Parts: sequence; C-alpha cells; structure tokens
Amino acid sequence: MREHRWKTLFGIVITIALLAWVLRDVSAAEVWRELRDADPIWLVLAVVLATFSMVLRAIRWRILLEPVEPNTSFDSRFGAVCIGFAVNNLLPARLGEITRAFAISRTEPITLSASVASLVVERILDGVVLALFLFATISSPGFPLGEGTSAELIRRTANVGALVFSLGLGLLWLAARNPDRAVDLFDRTIGRWLPHRFSERASQVASAFVAGLGALARPGVFLRALFWSFIVWIDLALSIWAGIMAFGITGPGVSGSFFLQSVIAFAVAAPSSPGFFGVFEAAARLGLSLWSVPPARIVSFATSYHILTFIPVTVLGLWYLQRIGLSWKDVGRPEEDPGSPDPEPASPSPGPEAST
Repeated sequence: MREHRWKTLFGIVITIALLAWVLRDVSAAEVWRELRDADPIWLVLAVVLATFSMVLRAIRWRILLEPVEPNTSFDSRFGAVCIGFAVNNLLPARLGEITRAFAISRTEPITLSASVASLVVERILDGVVLALFLFATISSPGFPLGEGTSAELIRRTANVGALVFSLGLGLLWLAARNPDRAVDLFDRTIGRWLPHRFSERASQVASAFVAGLGALARPGVFLRALFWSFIVWIDLALSIWAGIMAFGITGPGVSGSFFLQSVIAFAVAAPSSPGFFGVFEAAARLGLSLWSVPPARIVSFATSYHILTFIPVTVLGLWYLQRIGLSWKDVGRPEEDPGSPDPEPASPSPGPEAST
C-alpha cells in the first residue's frame, strides 16, 4: 500500500507539471472557442472507433489465451478488458492490468499467472507494432520531423522502444519455446533466494506464467495475434484522425495520426495520475506541434478527445465489475492458487461470440 501511495503521489506531480506545460500559453477563451466550433459528427466517430477497440482487443485476447484455454467466451474477455481500462482510468499504479487478468480468471478456467502472461505478450506485441508505426511515419518522405529537442526526443523514443520491445519479444519467445528450461532457470536464480516456504509456490507461478506465453511458441497463433495487434492500432489511429478532423486539424492527415497515436501510447506508459491526464495532453501537444497547429486547438482536441473516450469504457468497466461480483477491495489485490484455476468461476450471462 505504501508503494502505491508513493506511485500515486509521483503520478500526480507528473500530471500537474505536464498540465502546466501544456497550458502555459493557452487562454480559456481560445479553448472554449475551439470547442464550440468542433464538428460533433467527427467527434462521435472518434469515440465510436476508440470504444470499438475494446471489441478488437477482446478478439485478439482469445488468440493469446488459446494455448491455455481455447474456448473462452467473448463476453468474459470483453468484460475483463473494459474492467481493466476502467480501473486504470479511476485508480493509480496501473492496477487495471492485474485486475483485468483477475477478472478473466473469475469467469474462465484460467489461472491468474497464465492470464498475466498473455497480457505481457499483448503489451510486447503492442510495443512492436507502435514502434513500427513510429519508424514508418518519421521515415516517410515529407514528414515534418526536422531538428531540435522535440525531434530528438521522438527519434530516441522510436529507437529505445524498438530495442526494448524487440529484446522483450525475443526473451519471451525463448521462454515459450523452452518452458522447462525457463522454469529451471527461475528456480536456480530468483527461486533460490526466496524463503523455502515461498519457493515452491513461486516455481508454480513461474510455470503457469510460462504456460501463458504459449502463443509465442506457435507460429500460427503468434502471426494471428500480431495481425490483430495491427488491427487494434489501426482502429485507434483512425479514431485519432477523426478526433483531429473534428477541430479542422488537417495537416497530419491519416499517416500523421498513426504517428500521433504511437507518441501518445508510449507516453501514457509513464507514471501519472489515474486516466493519464496531463501525459496524454502533453504527448498530443508534442506530436501536433510538428505541424505548427495552434496550441489552443491542440489543447481543445486533446482534452475533449481524452474525456469523451474516457467515459464509455469506464461506464462499461464499472458495469462488468459489478456484474461479476468484484468489489473495490478485490481490485489490485487478487489471490489465487497458482497451480489451478478457481474451481467455481463466476458465470456471466452469455454474450455474442466474436470470430477470430
């Protein structure tokens, strides 16, 4: 709990500092004028596309979970995805990640460790796709990256992101291809330093986690998951494009929206307050400044897009949280038997099954 408090405090400080930077030369009157003149049809399209990404994530998650449980329902996956995003929007320390994994373990016969492993693979795939988008856009002819502090920061983000996620993907692939060796390596390194009463449990958790990486060991499953990762982020980039079009920001175009989505996605991985407020707006200003977009217009787009896309998934997540019987006491503090799933998972009412 103390660690969470420090993370929360640090995140709030970061958020306040970034909001101060974003708003340093913007007047409320200018922002209100831009908001008043925004095209509501484009804004609605942006929100619909952003919310639809939850459906796409649920479809992709089925593929990543296939090695441990091939018959998960769309309703369970979609509900868990919405719960995870809602918790990240409302609570600090990115508790939504572990809550999402816990939620699916309550409704499907999947251990928490295996669920967490599937989400680690998901994040690695996201990072690889976003790094590719970032490289492709800044390398395209006519892209206005130029020189300067912002340009150097973006280049370093692309380089570091590509290196980190490629290395992570490689290490996870090795673990998935050699599960026994991976668990044995864990036992002989980290496991040997743990107290005896914890070492066996830790080994079981490690074994379940490695099993959850099974998608990487199957080329067909991996390629399908990678394909759907591209679909997820294409949808979100189009949502960003619709959002900037609502404010008459035409300079970046569709390709610039892929760039902006990548910059924002990497930025919100940093510590911040719940909902990533401040970080999102700062990343938007950093990215759109390359096209010399007026600051008031950037702030109007970023704040309205952020808030409007925040609401639907948060409402859905809270509804699913109540539906499967999770309390706020459960959020971020799940417990499980690492060797087997909950013997009596909750059974939500059936929903439509999406095809992968």
